Order: sequence, then structure tokens, then C-alpha cells
Amino acid sequence: MSQKEEKPTLAGVRLKTRKRNIVVPHDPQSFADAVVDVLADAHETEDIERTLEAANKVLDSAELDFNRYGDVLFEVSFAGARLASGGHAAADGKTLPFNILASPAEREAIMPYIKWFQGMIRRRPFLVKALENTLIKLILSLEFYDQEGRKKIAMAMARCFALKVGVLPERVLPAALEDRLVARGTIATFITDFFADYLATEGVESLVELLRKARLQDRMLEFFPQQKRSWEQFEEHFNTAGLGDFVEYNSRKRYDFHCQELRAGIKEMVSEDPPRNATEIIAASKTKKEECSLADIDVVKCLYLGLVDGVLDTAGSKNTQQTQFSVLKTLKGYHKVFLPFCTSARIEAALLNTIQVTCYEDSRLLRIFADIVKILYDVDVVGEDTIKYWYAKGSNPKGRNVFLKDLEPLVKWLDEAEEEESEDE
Repeated sequence: MSQKEEKPTLAGVRLKTRKRNIVVPHDPQSFADAVVDVLADAHETEDIERTLEAANKVLDSAELDFNRYGDVLFEVSFAGARLASGGHAAADGKTLPFNILASPAEREAIMPYIKWFQGMIRRRPFLVKALENTLIKLILSLEFYDQEGRKKIAMAMARCFALKVGVLPERVLPAALEDRLVARGTIATFITDFFADYLATEGVESLVELLRKARLQDRMLEFFPQQKRSWEQFEEHFNTAGLGDFVEYNSRKRYDFHCQELRAGIKEMVSEDPPRNATEIIAASKTKKEECSLADIDVVKCLYLGLVDGVLDTAGSKNTQQTQFSVLKTLKGYHKVFLPFCTSARIEAALLNTIQVTCYEDSRLLRIFADIVKILYDVDVVGEDTIKYWYAKGSNPKGRNVFLKDLEPLVKWLDEAEEEESEDE
């Protein structure tokens, strides 16, 4: 009977077994309770700012996983406890008696918390994302708070942006376009409170920049329910809220946008093959003027700029002389488009300044300023008195000396013609 043969082994070699990944249990409630304890222990005075400063020293030395539970830290700061579904404080843990939502709806009462956020984020920059998540969560839960609670959230968010704690507008503000909240009018009220508090310390341009970064500057009406999405109701709403400066700024921006639309439309019309005629351009300009309440002075500017754009953008490989000829030919051929709108000396002077600036800013037009003015004078778009006024004191500072010299022969000719007429009489 044969014995079982033993398998060979390698002496001195130990087989390693793969270690299992250690899974740390997710326990946000314990973290929330720890934060509540620290803040409550530091609350030895009614001065919230001093309380938060004292709590900071303890939190800095505490072995708490801020990286994992940063959202909970800010939820406790806002609501006094971890936020459960529906935006309510969780009922299964400790509660902090002082927090943002428990404070009066006043900037001075909310400011200490935002300064505290600012200090914590400076020491732990990764917390900014947690603050953003908390703000988004609060916005999406606005329907579960009363009007005062919503106002406190709006004020706190405004202070976060005003104090530049690091929150990105493109991460937070788009959450306000949640359909169900917009439809109920909740967002219109919330965003009004946000704007009002922000503008109390910052300028309108700063607010518009926030909206631009969040890509909301052209979606302002979307904050309102569908049945209230008109600029008339928009202006009435914010004027009633005391935000007249914001309304005025927004109106100017919309006006400028409509002017750009008219300019681009005219450029497109003269660039078509075949180009549209003067009658069609006049009709389109009148329609745009009525729809957008544009002033004649701005229509005239847009007409000139649109005509010139149409030539310059299709110049291609043409040399400067060919481009100049095309510009003069176009202005002469379309001179009738100016006549219905160029109805006063003031508008004529504004047109001359627009021509001057255009010629100064584009080197291809630098040498034909006087030629353009002569063409417009010959077809009765610009009058003799306007040219003399512009020459004497109405010119723009840009390239003034160069253009005054260029126009000098025309002005002298006008003076001599006037003297001859006086002698004949």
C-alpha cells in the first residue's frame, strides 16, 4: 500500500490574506449631538458672537469628522438640529436653543452666524461645499417654513454672498427655479427678500454680477408664476418692495438689449442676398421702436451702426480703400432710413458723435469721417447748423482734434456759402 505523496513547500514564505475594507458606520446624529453640546457649553452669555468664538476653540481641538459631516454642522447652525425631510429639525437628537431660524429676522441677529461660517471656512476650505449643500436644501424646503422663516433664510444667504464666504452663486441660486415653489409664488417672495437684504449693503451692479455668474440675469421673469411673467408686473412687484434702483438698472439693461437687437437686425437685413430695401428697414425699425418704446435718437444710432456693421463684417479680403468705398456707398444708398427718425438737431448731433466714435475705433473708417458727414448733409439727414454746432462745441473727446481738422474744409465752405447768400439778399 503506497503512502500519499506530500506536496513541496517553499521554506520561509508566508501567505498573506487580503484585508477587508473597514467600514465606518454613518452616524450624522452623533456628530450633530456633539456640535450641539459644544455650542451649548459655550453659551455663557447672550452675546452670540462671543459664544460662537468660544465654541470655535473647542471645535478646533475636537476630534470631529467635519469632512464627512460638514452639512450637519451648518444644519445645526440654521435649525438647531440635523434637518430631517421637509426641512424640519430631527426629533431624535439634541436641540440647540439658539440658531439662525430661532433668531429675529434682523441682519444684526443673523450676521454673527455668517461671520462664524466665514471663519470656519477659512480654516477648513472644504466646508464651503457643505454650506452650499445646506443652502440648497433649505431653498428646496422653503414651502415648509412660514414667511418669517423664509425671510431669515433669504437674509442669511444674502449675507453669505455679501461677506464673500466662498459660496458660489452658480451652485446655489439656480435651485430657486424649482417649479413647484415658483408656481406657488414662494420663490418670488423669497428672492425679493434676498435682493432687499443684499442691496442694503451692496450695489446693484454687484447683485447683477451674482445673477450673471449664476446664469440667471436673462431669466429674471422665471422667478414668478407663469401668469405673472411680464415686465410690467416685474417692475410693479420690485417697486412695491422698495427696490426701485434694481428696477431702473434692469430696465436700462433691457433697453440696451433691445437696441442691440435692432442693430443686429439691420445688419442682417443689409447683408442678405439680395439686401432688403430702405422701405423694409424703415418698417422693421418702426415696429421695433413701438414694441420696445425706443427713442428716435437710439433708433438713429442703431440704423447707422447696423448699416456699417453689415459692410464691415462682409469686407473679407477687401483692402481699406474698397471697404471705405462700400461704407460710403451703403450710407448714401440707404440714407432714406434716417429721415423718419432724425427729426431734431439734438438727434442729428448724436448721430455725428456716433459716426465720430465709430471712425475713431475702427482704423478702416478713420479717413472718411468728413466724407460721411458730407453725404448725410447732401441728402438732408444732417443740417448745416448741427454741423457747425458739432464743430464748435459738440464733438466727442475721442479723436476730436483729428476730426475737427478733417471737417474744417466743409465748415469753411458752409460759412462762405452763407456769406454769399447774405450778400445776394
